[in-house]
Amino acid sequence: MNRKLKKSRAIEYIVLCYAAVLILLAGPLGIFDGTRQITGNETPAGTSQLIDQDSRIQQVFIADGGYLEKISIYAMEDLSRKVINLTISDELGETVFSRNVALDAYEAPGFFTVPVEFQTVRGRAYVWQISHPEKPISFGCQNTAESGLGIYGNYYYVGSDQSNQEQVGNNIIMRFQYEDKWSPGKKAAAAAMIALLAGFLILLVENSARKKKKGKEICSLLLSVVLLGGLVQNRGLFVYAAESETEQKTVTLNREITVDGKQVILSVKVTYKVSPVKTPDEEENRLSYEGYNLKWQDEFDGTVLNREDWNVELHAPGWVNAELQEYVDSEENIYLKDGKLVLKPIKTVNEDGEVSYTSGRINTQNKHNFKYGIFEARVKVPEGKGYLPAFWLMAADENQYGQWPRCGEIDIMEIHGSDTSKNYGTIHYGNPHKESQGSYQLNEGEGTYADDYHTFAVEWLPGRINWYMDGKMFHTENNWYSRTEGQGEITYPAPFDQEFYMILNLAVGGSWVGYPDETTDFENAAYEVDYVRVYQKDSYDENVSKPETPKPVLRDPDEEGNYIINGDFTVAEDLEDGKDWEFLTALGGEATAEIKDGRILIKTGNAGTADYSVQLVQPNLPIQKGGTYQVSFDAWADEARTMSVALTAPDNSYVRYLPDTTVGLTSEKQTYTYEFTMTQNDDANGRMEFNLGNTASTANVYITNVTLKKTAQADVSTEDKKTVRSDGNYVYNGSFQEGANRLEYWEIASDNAEVAVTGLEDGRRLKVTAPEGTTPEHPVVISQSELAMIAGAEYAMSFEAQGDAGKSIQATVAGQSFDAAVSGEKASYLYKFAMPAVGEGNNNLVFTISQPGTYYLDEIRIVEDVLIKNGSFNAGFAGYEPYVDGTAKASYTVDSLTEENAASYTIENTGDADWKIQLKQNNVELEQGQWYRLTLDAKSNIERKLMFAIQRDGSRHNDDWTPYTQVTVDLTNDYQTFKSEFQMKEPTDPESVLSISMGAVGGTQITNQHQIVIDNINLEKIDAPAIEEKPAGENILKNPDFSARADGWENAVTAPGEAAVSFEENKAVYNIANVGTADWNVQLKQNGITLEQGSTYKVAFKAHSTLGRTIKLAFLTASYDWYGGADISLTENETKEVELEFAVDKDTDTNMTMVVSMGVIEGQETPTSTVTLSDFSLVKIS
Repeated sequence: MNRKLKKSRAIEYIVLCYAAVLILLAGPLGIFDGTRQITGNETPAGTSQLIDQDSRIQQVFIADGGYLEKISIYAMEDLSRKVINLTISDELGETVFSRNVALDAYEAPGFFTVPVEFQTVRGRAYVWQISHPEKPISFGCQNTAESGLGIYGNYYYVGSDQSNQEQVGNNIIMRFQYEDKWSPGKKAAAAAMIALLAGFLILLVENSARKKKKGKEICSLLLSVVLLGGLVQNRGLFVYAAESETEQKTVTLNREITVDGKQVILSVKVTYKVSPVKTPDEEENRLSYEGYNLKWQDEFDGTVLNREDWNVELHAPGWVNAELQEYVDSEENIYLKDGKLVLKPIKTVNEDGEVSYTSGRINTQNKHNFKYGIFEARVKVPEGKGYLPAFWLMAADENQYGQWPRCGEIDIMEIHGSDTSKNYGTIHYGNPHKESQGSYQLNEGEGTYADDYHTFAVEWLPGRINWYMDGKMFHTENNWYSRTEGQGEITYPAPFDQEFYMILNLAVGGSWVGYPDETTDFENAAYEVDYVRVYQKDSYDENVSKPETPKPVLRDPDEEGNYIINGDFTVAEDLEDGKDWEFLTALGGEATAEIKDGRILIKTGNAGTADYSVQLVQPNLPIQKGGTYQVSFDAWADEARTMSVALTAPDNSYVRYLPDTTVGLTSEKQTYTYEFTMTQNDDANGRMEFNLGNTASTANVYITNVTLKKTAQADVSTEDKKTVRSDGNYVYNGSFQEGANRLEYWEIASDNAEVAVTGLEDGRRLKVTAPEGTTPEHPVVISQSELAMIAGAEYAMSFEAQGDAGKSIQATVAGQSFDAAVSGEKASYLYKFAMPAVGEGNNNLVFTISQPGTYYLDEIRIVEDVLIKNGSFNAGFAGYEPYVDGTAKASYTVDSLTEENAASYTIENTGDADWKIQLKQNNVELEQGQWYRLTLDAKSNIERKLMFAIQRDGSRHNDDWTPYTQVTVDLTNDYQTFKSEFQMKEPTDPESVLSISMGAVGGTQITNQHQIVIDNINLEKIDAPAIEEKPAGENILKNPDFSARADGWENAVTAPGEAAVSFEENKAVYNIANVGTADWNVQLKQNGITLEQGSTYKVAFKAHSTLGRTIKLAFLTASYDWYGGADISLTENETKEVELEFAVDKDTDTNMTMVVSMGVIEGQETPTSTVTLSDFSLVKIS
């Protein structure tokens, strides 16, 4: 045979062999298959879980998709060659893997690996369980929030009693290895391609040899292909095909080979492109604009802020969150520069050394409101302690679901100036307030948010909100609600289903961010915004369902009934391992804690600026709804000092189950005991807190024998039974905003009627389209049964209705029927009735439609026919709305232990305004011209003032809170009955608000813990009182010469006004430090003055000021109608004898107020000075 041909046959043999090997690898052995190992934070948290033959451990994991090849689990002991049982089931409970496994050798503590080999579905939940170990085994744990894995929640321990105990805050350290196999079809295609290529090469070689051509070049080509075939064995080459950016790379390989008996160097240069490897999760978690359109933007390319797009907000210091800045409309604080919006903080120090701050806050309210979309801003933030720049969304109409937090809030970006490497994204909602917060921490080497611009965005969808930083998702939430305590829950996704507007602001100081110090740079600080953009889709599907929340698993106490672990401190545990007792410091707190000799010793070096600056806590305490609990502990200190104790809810916005309670410690060991009743839903993560921060003394504190025991459990199974709602309504869902299709609690009976609730733009009314054939014999019936009305009581029923003119809707309740004739326009209807003593079905409410047409119903209410509902508090807070502003601190309950049901407020900080703490009742009806008597009983364990009023509801009337009557009283330790008799002179108002204010009444902020108790509130109609005519010449004023100091007078100094006030030597002295922003910021008042129509009066007093200025005198009604007064000009250091006569040509009023106003006078420069007032008289002269 030709020698060349023989050589070609040899080459053919080599090619065929190599092709066979490649086909084998591509097929059964799968060289094109890829592997992925999913790992998280593998640093143990210092905790472990032991299981034995009689127990087991379970944990949910979310599959990453693909063929799950192996699971590795972190164990604390070496169980090499020992047997365990591993079972894996899917979300339907079906077993997908179960096997007794003998463990391979591994080094403990460390991972043992179990081959499982089954196909998973990406995003689907699976449960693994390990049981019946041949030898007890401990598993290493990690904090759930820090695992970095797709772990759903915490692990569960199932003991020998088969109780399933969730281990809150912990999960097992794991690894997952997936194999991404090619399908049989792909493998067959690859093998076929290899075979065809081999055949082609064989023909090419043989043809060349037969033509007696040299084969060196061909051999080189074949060997190059062989070499490239070897390169293909890099199994990762085919994982995650490139979809976006690629990088070109070149590799040169040299190999020495023998050809025709000679040694030659084969050189192969390979040029290829690669894409950054992105896991499916990374792809999914990138912000995508697909399907979105740019709806609005501001690139800030102009020279001044566009006021067509933006509103500038004005707010005084301390307006919210105890912030220091005043928000002003100034080009120094808000301006455009180099295509950027700049919000600039400015610090000012006056001649007296007083420091003030200004800053900027702008919004798009009612200029650009949006519902759903992507909201995005590219910003750079200032660095410095006390700064809080923010980009966020607020509800355009807070009246839709109620004021904050019920209306909802979406914080896209908030960054503390003291840590500009961390961004927060948050939603606020609910009542009581709840939140969901995520954060994004920049890594080392990535700089900070103050170094460069970053893009922050939120994608707001129906039923889902996602937060992004530079396009990377860092938080997502789909579980929220809108509810007022004691009322129903609005249908999901409320409150995030209404229009919101955007806000940009830079706060200086505050209760969350802390306050500026000497290191804070104001000269170079600025919040810079490159652009703001809004994207929206053409349409959104709002038919979404609220995710179900699993019921918490409550662990059992120890044998003595104690839920506290190591309450006697006999175990010297690690106080930083996140297990059982934890010792924490924050906000300047510096302290140490040591467990020794059966107690814990806490040594404080710096008490910090907050009560929680030094804190001992124990979380994971199970608290059951309806349970009564007793907290007890022994404590003492090296010297007398205080601390506080509370039981809180970290997963529920730190609601206080046991209110913050101040504990007075002495050097003697004492036992302290407190009780509370759990009124919230079950909570597996209650937290005991001992707070030692922000105290005058830093003496050492000792604590031991801490117990938390349940002493009673009420039956809460009857809660589903209807009662009166907190707004006084006996009808459930009378506004058609609750439950599935917004029709919860309602029953609809009809053959073919179309019944639905209209959209938000129509106010969500019940719409009934009654078809032809609707008759009294075949009506449409809308009903609600088993209302909680009481036999013999009187009620008022009201509703809104609309329908075709000439038709009617029949309402039946308590055996009585009322025909509401409709006229084509929306109208209100009111009917009163008394419940009969007996009668089946009397507690049902039925609306009947007997004619074809389209009808609407809304705002259906049945309330007690009294002016104030539940004035005795026998129904708890039903009918009331307790309110505590975020800058105040108070808790409240209906006290039935020491009182016969009374509203009890424990107040630690009143805040800086009277309204910061309130007890309110809405929908109080007052009729024009009618006289009323309002009475209530109240007391306080310290002497302080309280203000009560009935006023216009400003939330429904453009922030107009005009009082119809308003009284300020002095509380003592004993109950007093206070009253106000007044005439309603304004038009009839069925929506008035009863407001009892317990904040900084009269401008006096109180930070000492105290208690106010209120009971027996009553409002009744009365005949016009007989007015006792005062004889001419008699001084009408009480204590006019201040001989009884402040008795009869009210000192009213309200922020931002400031004044030190004294009543001495028959004078009222106002040392004014800040005249505020209005004349009424500093006032002296006397209430309860009677001025008679047709009479003339003379008022006289002496006034002195250390600097020349003007003060105001006025006689005002409760609703601020002016009866007389004047502006009074004072000369520096001269006493002026003021005399003024005025005639009353208006109706007689028995509750006038004389006011001397000493705040800033509009249009005049008003200095801070000391004003002295004395020798008042008010007499009728004719």
